Amino acid sequence: MQAEDRNDEKTDWPSVIARSLAFICLDKANLRDKPVGEQAEFLQNLGLPRKDAANMLNTTVNSLQVLASLARKKKRGQRAKRK
Repeated sequence: MQAEDRNDEKTDWPSVIARSLAFICLDKANLRDKPVGEQAEFLQNLGLPRKDAANMLNTTVNSLQVLASLARKKKRGQRAKRK
């Protein structure tokens, strides 16, 4: 790609900066070795859309939805056992 071509593209720099900071936070929170579901939940709690979190974690939006659903079911099951 030539330099002139790159200047024609519009880059949303605040988005790029936000994603970069979110990734740095994920790393500094020592969550990079945790399951993908926990990492995605952390990124979404920081305000990142699920689609961006999926791209950062090299997975799909659908897989993150399934992982979130499974986590919610697991939490509900644990509450039922305590009663």
